[in-house]
Amino acid sequence: MRMLRWVMGISLLERLENDEIRRRAGLVKITVVIRESRLRLFGHVLRMDDEEGVKKDWEEPVRGRRSRGRQRIRWRYKVREDMERRGLAEDGAFDRRQWRRRVRQPTP
Repeated sequence: MRMLRWVMGISLLERLENDEIRRRAGLVKITVVIRESRLRLFGHVLRMDDEEGVKKDWEEPVRGRRSRGRQRIRWRYKVREDMERRGLAEDGAFDRRQWRRRVRQPTP
């Protein structure tokens, strides 16, 4: 945000909110970009041949016990959360045009 303020010539004294600065610059939040990228990659993984290592790893359950305490967030869980947030199903990834249209976040 500091770099954006500097490029746009906006001082902290103007007390503009970050959302307003992003709107003026035509940018979206970085979390939205990450979510979109994660879903795009997931679409590639689903369309891979069944013999590909990445796809095998995705489909195979994790073995062993999990450690005590708070668990690390797995990529699989974040993908599922992102799909629920967007109302997507795994079947939709096989139609590339539809998947791309539903995954992409329009820029403001």
